[in-house]
Amino acid sequence: MKTRRFTALHRVPSFLLRYAIKRAQLATPPSVAGARPAVTYATFRTSSTSIHHAIRASSRAAAVKAHALAPEHLMTLVSPRGRLPVTEKGLPIFGHVGNLAVRHAIILPRREADFVVAIRDPIAVAASMMSAFHTWWPAGLEKRITEPGFIESASALDIIEREFFGTFPRHMMLGWLSHDMAAGIGWDPFAHAFDRESGSTRYDHGPWRLLVLRTEIPDERKNTLLRDFLARPAITIERTNDALGFGPERRGLIRAVHRVIARHPAWIDSVVEDPRASHFWPEASLEKFRAKWRAGPRD
Repeated sequence: MKTRRFTALHRVPSFLLRYAIKRAQLATPPSVAGARPAVTYATFRTSSTSIHHAIRASSRAAAVKAHALAPEHLMTLVSPRGRLPVTEKGLPIFGHVGNLAVRHAIILPRREADFVVAIRDPIAVAASMMSAFHTWWPAGLEKRITEPGFIESASALDIIEREFFGTFPRHMMLGWLSHDMAAGIGWDPFAHAFDRESGSTRYDHGPWRLLVLRTEIPDERKNTLLRDFLARPAITIERTNDALGFGPERRGLIRAVHRVIARHPAWIDSVVEDPRASHFWPEASLEKFRAKWRAGPRD
């Protein structure tokens, strides 16, 4: 425990420096910066990093990524090493430079900004989080994951299953849409119509413009939407962040998580039949999700 506290404290100066720089960038008037600040706002594992990097590389104007903006989901400073605390609504509480910078430089002063909100297949978000983040791995899995053959074993699947269907935030995507956006920016996405066929819709909310898009639409289409919305013609998405936190055991772990999910068709059905999912995805897309996750991993 002492080591974890020291590690977190050791990161504070860097965190504060990056926070101060981001906050100053976001506070720069558009007349000076050349454009309004662009905020890529999304929960984890939604391809938001690729979108953010494309926006940031396209202009000198401020660009920042935020994962949570509701006060109840924000730690004052850096997150400690180890498991993140979770609210009663099933969303984690954590420290992140972008979250705090956007909260203090844009949300509270109601400064003009453009928000790109990325959403993804809700089950894929949960599966990817479980596969990617060591934070959520049970001790029994983390200690043995590199053992040859372990990740394909029945005991590994049981460990993953207990965690995934225990305290793990498996409803992260829909829960984030329900609880972070309304409390974070005062906007309820389910109170506004969404074009499910095109996969994207623009909105105006006070001093902010929002582009909500599903990340499974082709990158070329996303490029067109982002260039038009932000008036930044150089935006080009390139895949990044795919291997974050992974060693050579990645492929086996992903397959194991998919197998665990396929064991629970009732849970899969509950997600694809959730009215919040049907607000953003047409029936045909939801049925594809159902078939994919019930089938388990492809060999």
